[in-house]
Amino acid sequence: MRRSVLLSVLLAIFSVSSFAALPPQFSTCLSGDSSTTPVGDIKDIAKVARVTYCQNQTGLTSKDDTLDMLKNKNIDLGISLAKTSYSKEDLMDLAKVGHYVLYVDSPKIEKEYLIDLAKAGVQLVVMSATSGLSISDLKDLAKAKSYVFNVNSLMVKDDLKDLVGLKVQVVIRSSQSGITKDDIVEVAKVNSDLVVVMP
Repeated sequence: MRRSVLLSVLLAIFSVSSFAALPPQFSTCLSGDSSTTPVGDIKDIAKVARVTYCQNQTGLTSKDDTLDMLKNKNIDLGISLAKTSYSKEDLMDLAKVGHYVLYVDSPKIEKEYLIDLAKAGVQLVVMSATSGLSISDLKDLAKAKSYVFNVNSLMVKDDLKDLVGLKVQVVIRSSQSGITKDDIVEVAKVNSDLVVVMP
């Protein structure tokens, strides 16, 4: 009970202004559900309404389908690095056509190429637990381009403070990060607009 009250207070303090900075498909695509709606239907719906489409399963869409969806400004596209089979070159080809969010949930693409993708306009969401990036890599990436860092594993408070200081949007998963309330407050003091607390 006490933990849930504390979480509610922290959410109220740190999340109000920060949610606006997160990409619209952030939470939807992190839920793990992949869309099984046919691409043709997605395109039809996108003619009249905004659609979030998450690619986190291989084989549901082709690269050509994805390129076509990226041309539609009404489709917010999120792509999981771990759960799709796009090559580095494929991802860069997609970046040349339109904006998308890449969930860095696998170490299969090296830091240097992630930097190239970010500079090409790809919004990176880096997962602390599965990205395979060291704190040094994370800082190098931040110096090149801002990104969203999803803290879903144990992290050192001072490292998070450094990342926020480099303009990284930090999303702290209170149930997975092992970060105390006092530590969250210290991290948020660096720039509260860049810190979000989620369960």
